[in-house]
This record gives sequence, structure tokens and C-alpha cells, in this order.
Amino acid sequence: MLLSRRPLTLLCLGLSLSLAACTDAFAPEETVSEGLFDDSPLLPALSAADAENWQWVPNAGMQCRDGSNTGFGLRRAVGSRDLLIFLQGGGACFDFFTCLLNPSSYNQADFNEEFASIGENGVFSTTQQANPFLGWNVIYVPYCTGDIHAGNAPNTNVPFVGRQDFVGYRNIEAILDEIDGPARQADQIVLSGISAGGFGTIGTYGLVADRLAPAPVDLLDDSGPAHRDDDVLDPSLQQRWRDLWNLETALPSGCPDSFCNQADGDGLEFVLPYYAQTNPNRNFGLLSYKGDAVIRAFFGGVSTSAYENGLFDLRSIHPPNLGTYYVNGQDHTFLLSNTFYSTTVEGVPLTNWVTALLNGQTSDLPAAQSLVVAHAE
Repeated sequence: MLLSRRPLTLLCLGLSLSLAACTDAFAPEETVSEGLFDDSPLLPALSAADAENWQWVPNAGMQCRDGSNTGFGLRRAVGSRDLLIFLQGGGACFDFFTCLLNPSSYNQADFNEEFASIGENGVFSTTQQANPFLGWNVIYVPYCTGDIHAGNAPNTNVPFVGRQDFVGYRNIEAILDEIDGPARQADQIVLSGISAGGFGTIGTYGLVADRLAPAPVDLLDDSGPAHRDDDVLDPSLQQRWRDLWNLETALPSGCPDSFCNQADGDGLEFVLPYYAQTNPNRNFGLLSYKGDAVIRAFFGGVSTSAYENGLFDLRSIHPPNLGTYYVNGQDHTFLLSNTFYSTTVEGVPLTNWVTALLNGQTSDLPAAQSLVVAHAE
């Protein structure tokens, strides 16, 4: 793993699957390089006219899976010391059919077109008073690598597709190279994303938290759950992703192979709980529809009942600072939709739940699961 952090040691990962006795051994770097940036802004310095508007920043160190260059979006918030790093969703590329549905390039024209329609939606709103991220700086990480933002496998052949550059992890590194000096002075940073970007938060949290230390980094995963139930997320599918995208780079070095990197490919479900347990003063959240049709298809077509049962099963390995918010239905993602402002579970609006999470008040909603009986669909 390409981190400067010392290896972490799990003290009490026993047969009970409890993570409760693990300790955090993260060591922030002692020096802060300001690089090319001002002393005060958290994001690259722009002209006064550009402040608080979406901007495209090309980056020579970032590329898409077709080899083309890309960059990232940003919106500075004058006077804010908070930063949202948001990972775009959009499927994945691991065979002929999935690669057809995943974009292989993303440039400034794509960014301009996308943000003409979504620039004020969901958590990007600058007018919704209920928005927990109102007034925050934002970095938008495009997704054109097909590897849930966590790959480190350039020049990889996909049968019937051809040569692909799975370099999502490297792209995150390139962004951090630009911002890590000033961003380390942030009051609060949240790494978030939807769908493939939600999975990407799991794969890149260690990198982001390490590079931006001592700034506090929280995580909010929207619709990217790694299930423990092998009938929902097959270990052989996990192994396919690990091999094709070289996910080993993105796995926490301190998590024992018997959990996070099992011989049959299983173990991705332990990565997020591991980070939560080894960062007990940080806040982690997972959002999901109980029958998310998109992720069920991504996992190979599992039943709604098996998917819902699997979501609630995850709570058994989650430490207290990892909260969950599960919603009835088969829809997909919340944070870039205005349903973010209309969703309520057990009388608690999703916006309130996220606000509480960011303040260190994690919870599980709904508080309990009604019995869901598996049946053929």
C-alpha cells in the first residue's frame, strides 16, 4: 500500500469477528508543504471571480482507462475550513458487458455538461439550509477508470475489450499531491461518493486520511456496500476485481489476510469496519436502499430479500462509530438527488442523520430489522 502510515496492528480480531479491541496507530507526518498554494485556501488558488463557482482543473498525473488525460472539479467556499471530497459513480469495467456501461474517458467538456444539470443538486446545493455541506469547499473526482477508484493496474488486458489503464487509486494520489499542503489544515474533511464512488470511499479512505493528516477525515458511503454474505457478494467476484484492478494497493496494510484478503477472494466487507475501528474518533456512515436494484445486478442478480438481510448482517461487524441508514425500496443513491431532502426513516430526515454523523453522533436506522424471508424472485 502506497502510504507513509506505519503498519496497523489488530489486537483482537478473533473468531467472534469482533473488532472492538483494535487500536489506531496512524502517525501524521510532521511537516506540511504549502506547495503552490496560498496559506489560507483549502483548494487551489483561483481568481476572485472564480470563487464559489465550479471549476475544472486539468491534472497531468490523472488519466482514464483509455489512456486519455483527465482532471477534477472544484468549488471553493470563501472563508470555509471544511472540505467534501466526492467520488463520482458509474459502474465498473471487468468484462465486455460491464465495460460497455462504464465511461472510458472524462474531460472538461464532460464536466461542463454534467455540472450544467447537477451542479446544485443534493449535497452540492448552495441554497438548501438543510444541506449538511452548505458552505463547504468541494472537490469532485470524475470516474473514468472502471475500478471503483481503487485500481493500480495500468496496461491491463480485459478479454474482448483490450488494454485498459485501471489507475483510479493513482488519480486520487495525483489530486492529493495538489491539495495536501493546505488541506491538512482543514477543520473537517469528508470523503464521500455514490455507487462505484461509494465503494471507492472504502478503497481510498486510508490513502486520503494518511495524506491529509492531521486534518480529521470522515467517510460517507452512498450505496457502495461490501456484503459479508457470500451468496450476495460472491468471493469469486471479489477475486476477479482484486486480480484485474490490483486492489491490494488499496487494502489496509494492518488488516490480517484472514479477514481483509482471504485466499478465496473474500474479505472486502471487513475493510470499512477495520478503518472505523482503528479510527475511533472519526465518523463513518453507510447509506443504502434495502433492495437496491443497481447493486443487486452488479453483484450478479441477487434477490431483494437476500440483499436486505445482508445489509442488516453487516451491522454485526460494525463498530459504534460506523452508522447505517437503510431505506425501503429498490432505488439507487441519495446524495446527488433531491430525494436527499425528502427521505425520512423512523421520523429522522436523512439530512438530520448526516448532520448528526458529522458531529460524531452515529446511529443505525431503522433501529431494528423486520424478518425478511428469502424467496425466489
